[in-house]
Parts: sequence; structure tokens; C-alpha cells
Amino acid sequence: MKGSLIKQHRTFKNMTLEELASGICSVSYLSKIEHDTINASEEIYRLLGERLKIKLIDINEEFDEVIYNNLHAWHEAAQLRDFSLMEELHKECASQLSENQNIELTNLFKIIHTRHLMTQTGKPLTDDTMKEISNIYNGANTEFKFFFHKTVGVHYLLVAELKKSLKHFMEAEHLMNKLPIHEGEVYFHLALAYSKIRSFVESTYYAHQALEIYEKTLYYQRLVDNYMIIAINYNSLGVHQIAEKFLLKVLKAAKYQLPVTEKRRIYHNLGINYINQEKYSDAYHYLQQAYEIDTKETMFRSSTIYLLALTSYYSSDLSQCWKYIEDGEAESEKENLLKYKHKFYILRNMVSETTLEDSFMEKLENTIIPDFRRLNEYKDYKEFVEMLGNLYYEKRMYKKAAMYYKEANHYRETQKKDLL
Repeated sequence: MKGSLIKQHRTFKNMTLEELASGICSVSYLSKIEHDTINASEEIYRLLGERLKIKLIDINEEFDEVIYNNLHAWHEAAQLRDFSLMEELHKECASQLSENQNIELTNLFKIIHTRHLMTQTGKPLTDDTMKEISNIYNGANTEFKFFFHKTVGVHYLLVAELKKSLKHFMEAEHLMNKLPIHEGEVYFHLALAYSKIRSFVESTYYAHQALEIYEKTLYYQRLVDNYMIIAINYNSLGVHQIAEKFLLKVLKAAKYQLPVTEKRRIYHNLGINYINQEKYSDAYHYLQQAYEIDTKETMFRSSTIYLLALTSYYSSDLSQCWKYIEDGEAESEKENLLKYKHKFYILRNMVSETTLEDSFMEKLENTIIPDFRRLNEYKDYKEFVEMLGNLYYEKRMYKKAAMYYKEANHYRETQKKDLL
């Protein structure tokens, strides 16, 4: 077990076998130590430990069930986003492992600590952290690998690398079936990843799998999250009345169980639902409620402003529409949100009735549509490809119109080619 610990620290520090062994023992002898095929003397362990800056003598390597259970409780606290309990268990596990160097427990600590930091900060993994946990992977047990794929999947969700994210969550599900673990979060993350790549049937399937678990544990936040995913999926599939039922059901639950920031998300999605149903008065009502709740999510705020502008446009309230366009342009410029810079630019030209001008069509075709594809924003990509087809049709440029209609109809194939 000491050998595995030595190899992990040597690899993380970018040291070769020769560099670590120099002046202590032969390279072949160190290799045998690292593979746990021999036990070295305490003096060699002491010298290796000093060079690696770790303790290798007079340590407890026994597997401790108490520490193991605390590690799992810590991971559960991270899933529940119970920040005070997370910190308490982090300190307790760190203290316990200062006296215990069991490699399985140490590795489990490292991967759960990685998840802890991501949950705390909402930021993806650093290159050093990714390297450290990846170096552990090959020699680790199935449980570590399960937590590794869950954690790295979340990392790739945060950086919007959906193909890699989905791959890791699928591997986590595969490994979970080999362990005495049955977590709703694995299914929730699969539902979320599939929804983001607009594979709505698969997403809804996994959301229902997650709900079965969360309904038993009464975890209201995740119940709401999964109901929201299902509602968004139905909205995207054009089944708006069923989506509305799910959203209203969630809103009823949120009245007593959720913070106001979560209600904002529900109001926002109800607004989208009613736009899709062309119930613009209802859409405006819920979007306005969402707008009045402050959020630090700048993309989300810009989205709400855009939907308010769009609803005002469809309702022929052009003065209100212009107000929201100007607010949204300022917001997206301030936060450098390319997606909404483009969307407000398009809406401005729609209101101004200048979409048939060559300058607009050229920017739509050569800049905006390629950007939406590059950003994996396939809903917007399809919508604006179709819009460009309509504009070419109005100009009687039928060949180009047909080309873009064909692309709009086959956008799913384009998406899968790009993402999967």
C-alpha cells in the first residue's frame, strides 16, 4: 500500500523513477516498492518520504469503517449542498486521515474533496487537480472510479463540453451497477446532459429514474430539478400543455419548499411555455415575476429580458419591446454574452423591419448562425437557419432557401455529428 502512495506522489510531482531513487536505492528496487512486491526498510521509506514530502513510517494503514462512513456522509452532504455539514465533515475526515494512510481511504478523500471544492465554488477543476485524480485512476478500485467519473462529468458540464460530460456520466452509471450504491444524482446528471444535447427522450427517461429515488428520500430540490427537466423536454418536443402541467405542479411545491431564486427559474420556464402556446399575457405575467427576482446568473437574467422583449414584440407593444431590447443589449454587452448580443441584434432588426437588408442577412449567415453552432446552441441554430431560409424565399432566391430549409430539417443530424 505504501508503494501505491509513493507512485501517486511521484507521478503528481512529475518525478521520474531515476530522480526519486537517486542516492536512496536502485531504480529497479524502487519499481518493486511502487508495485508493492517488496517491503523496504524503514530507512528507505523515511528517505523516500522526505524527498516526496510525505510521511511513510509509523503510519496506520488499516481500513477504518468509521472514516469510510464519514467520507460517504461528506459526499452526500455535497450532493445536498449542505455547506456547513460539508465543511464539518471535511475537517473531520482530514483529521482522521492525518493518522491513517490507508490508500483506499486516502484516494476516496481526494476525489470527494475535489467534488467538495466544485460544489463550494461552482467552478470547474484546475489542471493540477485533474492531473492528480487522473494519476490515481489506473491503480484505484471500482468505487474511486465511480466517484471519479461522476466528478469529472460535472467538471465537463461546467465547461459545456457535453460529449465528454455524457461519456463520464454513462461510465458512472455502468460502475454504479457493480457497487452497493444507488444514487439519484447519476440519473439526474444523465438527464441534464441529454437535455442539453437535445436528446429529450433519453433525458426524460433518466429524469424519471432519478425521481423514483428522490421521491423516497424527499429531496425537494432535486425533485423540482427533475420535474423542470421533464417540463423543458416536453416544451422542446412541442408538447406544451403537458409541459405546463409539470411546471404548475412544480410551482405548487415550490411555494413551501424552495427559495425564491428557484421560483425565478419556474416563472421563467412558465413564460417560455406560454410563449410557445401563444398565450402572451400569461407569458408576460410570469416573466415579469421572474425579472423582479434578482439573480447572479447573468446569462439567465439576459434570457429573461430577451423573452420579455420577445413577448412584447408578439403582443405588438413595441415601446415596451424597445425598452427591453435596450436593457438586454446593455446587459449582454456588459457581461460579454455573445449568444444574447446576437439574439438582441436579430430582434432589433425584426422590430425595425430590416431583416431583408443585405447587411443583416450577411451577418446572420456568416457570423451568427456559425457562432450558434460553435456554441452548441442548437435550438437557436435551427430557429435562425430556418429564418434565413424564409428570408431567401422572400427574396425569391429559392435554391438558397431550399438549402437552409434542408439544414433546418436535419439539424439533429448536424448536432449529433458535432456533439456525439
